[in-house]
Amino acid sequence: MSTMIKQRRHRHFYSLVCCILLFSCPIEADKFPDTITLATQVWPPYQQQENDIQTGYSIDALKCVMNKMNQKFEVLFVPWGRAQNGVKSGVYDGFFAASQNKWRDQFAVLSNTFIEQQWRFYFNKDYPIPNDVNQWKQTTIFGARRHSNTYRWLNSNNFKKVRQFPSIESLIKLLSNKRIDAIMENSLLFEEAARHGEIPLTEFQIRDNMQYDLGIYFGKTFLNNYPQFLDTFNRHTESCRFSHTY
Repeated sequence: MSTMIKQRRHRHFYSLVCCILLFSCPIEADKFPDTITLATQVWPPYQQQENDIQTGYSIDALKCVMNKMNQKFEVLFVPWGRAQNGVKSGVYDGFFAASQNKWRDQFAVLSNTFIEQQWRFYFNKDYPIPNDVNQWKQTTIFGARRHSNTYRWLNSNNFKKVRQFPSIESLIKLLSNKRIDAIMENSLLFEEAARHGEIPLTEFQIRDNMQYDLGIYFGKTFLNNYPQFLDTFNRHTESCRFSHTY
């Protein structure tokens, strides 16, 4: 084979490699969107917004992961039902901070849970708590936040008397005034709201329930378009974990 033919083949090979690299690199750079949109609710101390400044434990954990990914994002504060249904309809890319339930799993996928949450039962201090938990399910009047996972959990675990209310603040007032018997709630959320309402925790009897950590639900529509996103996100959650000592 002549030297000239070999040189031509080598030039053709290098040209082919350069073309492959030229066209593959932009695809890699664009594998995720420039900015993703996440919806959430006002839920101190996890997330809150004042004068366009967003703060809270879950905001800090989310920023940590996104910074490691070099991923731009925006957070929109909306009613909690709208946040979840907006992801279901493809309006938003994800919602947070959220714990797992079967309804959410139909249209979204939960990230690694990296924001710790403790669920506790809070009873009015004068309520005679039955010794048998099965009796709580039959006779104790519980309050729960509308669209919350705590409401779904109470229902799925056969608590018969569960009433929904719009906010944790209204629930604590009702419990303190003996309008309901108990609340099963995120301990940080409950205790922060009680502190703001200047209601001491001595007004309540407290029983531990379970740890049920939080993550980010990303919509299946979003993940179908960016199938590598969740794996990349999950690689950074452990180093950004929020942990609270109870």
